[in-house]
Parts: sequence; structure tokens; C-alpha cells
Amino acid sequence: MSEGLRQRNTAAMTTVADDGDDGIMGSRSGLSAASLRKASPTQTGTVLKLHVPLIYGLSPDCLKQVISSQWFPCVSFRPQWKERQLVLLGKFLYRFSDENSSSPKGAPIEVDLVQSRLVGHDSEENDWYGIDVALQNLPPGCEGVFTVSTFGKTRYFAVSSKEEAMTWVQSLQQARQESITRSMGHAGHVPYPKNWDYFDRLGDNLKKRKERIKQTLEKTNMREMEMSSLGEGAGSSMPRSYYG
Repeated sequence: MSEGLRQRNTAAMTTVADDGDDGIMGSRSGLSAASLRKASPTQTGTVLKLHVPLIYGLSPDCLKQVISSQWFPCVSFRPQWKERQLVLLGKFLYRFSDENSSSPKGAPIEVDLVQSRLVGHDSEENDWYGIDVALQNLPPGCEGVFTVSTFGKTRYFAVSSKEEAMTWVQSLQQARQESITRSMGHAGHVPYPKNWDYFDRLGDNLKKRKERIKQTLEKTNMREMEMSSLGEGAGSSMPRSYYG
């Protein structure tokens, strides 16, 4: 499933990736799955990401058991595994819908903020009912599960073997340490590919854009909630006969 842990290509240290027409929210960023794979990433491969519907995550355990049962009609309410393409390059972990995607899904994940662990049926990571259900319903051919956690948000990924999952964990841990070392200015003697630096800048730009969009949406939602509250308040002061 994965292309395995890759050795850094010395040619990547002098070749800057073509910006091309791939992009963020359009076609100008160069952060396509193909362009990142050509840059000799630390790790890349196809994984399955656990998707947890909001209604499931907010439900009490008793309702989760009902939703997870075979006779429950709405399968879309259950946790599901969805295929993704992961690329670990430089200071970011990128997620794509597939290997032909022109732009990442969501904001790139900064590796210096990442904690990654293996997950099993007896793992301490099983802190909610959903992961037990997910582990019991792993697609055929998947034997390994690992987590990528940042600031309380945990993402679950499944791969073909426990060895492959361990490779991802080790790659993420090593990338985290290297990123922290560089940010502290202690890695001046360690060569860093120029095109990695190039993609890091693109990743930073994408992350900032996503954050601005998120903040704008949050402000919009807040205003709508305030307007709704004002409308309800005004409505409650009307005589009952006003509505007929």
C-alpha cells in the first residue's frame, strides 16, 4: 500500500519543483500530489483515514452502539474508512483525496506539532467507542493502524501491515525532531533540499489561507447565531395572535 520509507535524493537538493498550474483553491500553488511525490518525500503512500460523522461523535455510548449495529439503516452515521494519499515532506504532512489530486485536503499538518502512535485492540489510544468499532470493521488487507495527533485532535489511519504503520510512526517522529532542530537553528550543517524549502513556503501559505477562511466562517456563523437570537427575542415579544 505504501511506497515505503524513501532515501532523500541528492538531486532534490538543487532542483526546484515546477510551480505549474496545480494549486490551492484554484490552480496556482504547485502543491499537487504528483509534484510533492517528485520531490523525494520522506514517506508517501495510500492509507485509509477514519471518518467519524459529527452526529456519531456527539452521541452517547448507548446511541453509538445502536448506530453501529448491523440493522441500523443509516450506514452514513457510522465511522467509515476513506482512502487518502499521504505525503510527508519537509515540515508538513499533506493529505490528498488520491494520487492525482491537484491540491491537499484541509490544511497541511505541521510535523513539529505531531504526536504519532500505533493503535491496537488493547491500545491506550482506544479512548472512545468509535475506534473499537473501526478496528472491528477494518477493510480486508488492513492490519496496521496509527494515529496523528495535534492539540487534542486525533486522526486515525489504516495501512496494510503493522510494519508499515510503524514505518509511518517512525518517519513522523523523525521528521518532528528534525523540524524542531531546524527551528531552533541547530541544523545549519545538515543539508536541506531546496525544493523542500520551496514546498514548505507553499505549505505555510496554504495553512494561513485555510486559517483565515476558518476564522471568517466562524465569525459569519457567530453573526448568524446572534441575528437568530435577536429574531427569536423579537418574535417572543409579539402577541400570540400576531402569527394568526
